[in-house]
Amino acid sequence: MAEKISRRQALKQILTASTGFALADNIVAKRQAPDSPTPVAFRAPTEGPQIISRTWNQLNDTVGLLGLGCMRLPRENSGWRSPINQQMTNIMVDYALAHGINYFDTASGYPGSEEAMGKALCRHPRSSYLIATKLSNQRSKDKTLDDAKSIFFNSLKLLKTDYVDFYLLHNLSGPEEMEKRYINNGVLDWLKQMKKEGKIRHIGFSYHGDNASFPKLLDNYYKWEFVQIQLNYLDWEDMNVRNGNPCDAKTLYEETVKRNIPVTIMEPIRGGALANVNKGIKDLLAKRFPSLSPAGVALTYASSFPNVLCTLSGMSNMEQLTENVNTFAHFKAFSEEDNNYLMTVASLYRTNSHIPCTACRYCMPCPSGVDIPGNFSVYNNASDSLNIPDPKHKEAKDYKDKKKAFLKGFKTLSKGTTSDLCTKCNACVPKCPQHIRIPDKMQMLTDLKNSL
Repeated sequence: MAEKISRRQALKQILTASTGFALADNIVAKRQAPDSPTPVAFRAPTEGPQIISRTWNQLNDTVGLLGLGCMRLPRENSGWRSPINQQMTNIMVDYALAHGINYFDTASGYPGSEEAMGKALCRHPRSSYLIATKLSNQRSKDKTLDDAKSIFFNSLKLLKTDYVDFYLLHNLSGPEEMEKRYINNGVLDWLKQMKKEGKIRHIGFSYHGDNASFPKLLDNYYKWEFVQIQLNYLDWEDMNVRNGNPCDAKTLYEETVKRNIPVTIMEPIRGGALANVNKGIKDLLAKRFPSLSPAGVALTYASSFPNVLCTLSGMSNMEQLTENVNTFAHFKAFSEEDNNYLMTVASLYRTNSHIPCTACRYCMPCPSGVDIPGNFSVYNNASDSLNIPDPKHKEAKDYKDKKKAFLKGFKTLSKGTTSDLCTKCNACVPKCPQHIRIPDKMQMLTDLKNSL
């Protein structure tokens, strides 16, 4: 039996490994995911790279463990509202279905996504796929029942279907928002009627709030059939503070387990951040998981919890899709030791200041023209490679090189889009699902650049 060691000892061993010394093979975890309250049946891969599936009796569905998140479909250009490349989307959908992916997650708030998915999916038998879409009324001026009806029926039209398998109340943060958007206006009661009529099979919600508000949503309003939460190894113990209160994926997940509510997972790769880790983190992952890419590690971690209905990955090209299919065709759930190792890796990752932006672009466009995700990306790239220059130690021999590289990164942004143009109008703040105080972060970037 492997000797149990403390977090401090585990951290010391990993740091030793990062400098070229031996790392103990086993790090025993003190954390263990709760047992699933629902027995899960696995379908073994058939001929070819078929992803595994889980069968959920209470939903009467067999769902591929990997789902295609449709927020980041391939587009003609780089812009968030650029037309979606329909031909490439069709190819990706065909490949996904052929390899066992049957859960497709879109939303009325994703520009062009529902229409593109409708065109791609309608070429296949309706029984071969599950559609998840969302009632994205958070930006509606008047959150009325008529508005919700319009959004819902437009989704059916664009998706070329008579019913939705999984329908989510989009981007909820707590009871107050729930009541404003879905209760006081009669929307949830109407959705229940749509379910009775067969236009919706399962009702759930996607959550972007804190730990304290989550149980209140779970225990009131409706007997939820599924819930969508953010879960990855970086956020398991300490997610970004939301509404000024603590939030972590572990607490959210365990609350669903208590209630036997299956979860779909969003942001398992943290908007690509956990696929594009710096070399030091990448080496640590490769040592423990040599057959998996950093993205594969993140996806496997999120999918190893038994109460997970489906793990969503926002794939934008065939390279990502084929890699992920291969990961799930050879899926093996992580052990306690694996999870403990990743918690220590997460601690190392977190010590390098990182802005938790997932590049969803909900904050855009900025009234002042600032490229918010672009500025955050430049900063995070420098942070993840340990290249943030410290103005308090300008005497350091690598300071000039770090300063040059850091400022060069911001020069890649288009003219008129840099952080110093932020006017702190706060228009972006309520739009951010990660609850980032964007103006404060923009000021931080500006102050740092000016201090170099």
